[in-house]
Amino acid sequence: MSDATLLQRFHACLDYKQAKPWQKPFLNPQRFARNQMRKRGLVAVDPGALRAVPTFHLPEFTVVSGEFVSEEISSYGLFEPELTEAFLRLVQPGQIVVDIGMHLGYYATLFAVLVGDEGEVHAFEPTPSTREISRRNTSRFAYVTVHPFAVWSCVQTIAFQDFGLRWMAFNSLAKAKIAEAPVPAKQIDVQTITLDQFRHSLGKRVSFVKIDAESAEREILAGARELLRMDQPIVSVEVGDCGGVRDSRSLVNDFKELDFAPWEFGSGRFSRHEPREIYDYDNLIFASSRSDLSAV
Repeated sequence: MSDATLLQRFHACLDYKQAKPWQKPFLNPQRFARNQMRKRGLVAVDPGALRAVPTFHLPEFTVVSGEFVSEEISSYGLFEPELTEAFLRLVQPGQIVVDIGMHLGYYATLFAVLVGDEGEVHAFEPTPSTREISRRNTSRFAYVTVHPFAVWSCVQTIAFQDFGLRWMAFNSLAKAKIAEAPVPAKQIDVQTITLDQFRHSLGKRVSFVKIDAESAEREILAGARELLRMDQPIVSVEVGDCGGVRDSRSLVNDFKELDFAPWEFGSGRFSRHEPREIYDYDNLIFASSRSDLSAV
């Protein structure tokens, strides 16, 4: 799929998502009909059941019924439009990309499409049940490697919270970014790895890192200082002060100490981010202070 076709398909899905209700059946009759049938209960789908849906970048992508990220992908063919568009602009053919917290593999598969078969995608997902589905989604790409580790500040075995398939987006080593846990978490032991250790074993330059790890971001950063110093990749990080966790500003400060500057993406362009004291849910892009993303 060419870059132009991929971008065209992305904007078609985005237009559908942003359209007024009366416009949707004209923009995409098939998607509208499928969504209405599910909404009205005309299609029996058990919560937690797996099903394949089309996305803007893949003809089939496995999702979990009732899981909120899956429902967004199923309904619109995309997730987090602004972050997705930022990745479409930043990730280039032939690059090595690291995806920390791959969930079902929406971003890992997008990265695979963008880097092509001369690039590599290394995705980390410690939850066995989630990893099984993400491997199904990424199996079509020989250059995507799914690693069964949690990325952390040191190498150890540590307790991990697994909220089950319907709430897998909140699985975490640290406190999940949610005010109240939706269901009791199952505690499982997982093996951790640091990004510096991974980079040493890889032996190649990493160009891009995406981190979505439910409040473990500062720990991950603590174990990635050599990688950041050597490779100076662009880094996407989820921020958000909720559920009693308020460390996003400290995370921004940590990057500043490493000579990385924060950027945000909105309205089709990158602009320098002005640090805040408290953050709602968002994603920031960090790049070497010598980089200018406004030209991307």
